[in-house]
Amino acid sequence: MSLAADDAELPADPEFRAAIIGYLEWGTRLAMENSRPGAAPVEHAPTPRWGWGVAPPYQG
Repeated sequence: MSLAADDAELPADPEFRAAIIGYLEWGTRLAMENSRPGAAPVEHAPTPRWGWGVAPPYQG
């Protein structure tokens, strides 16, 4: 997925990429859990929020 982000010319900023990868990992885990036989997905589960401002900007 990081290669697809490169192809889409998304920002290469490490904080941005970490947020995108975190979101993709969360979605993948959720999809795998809810796709297994006998799964009982939570109907109104909260969606995590990712954002900036938690730490100072990356100064690479």
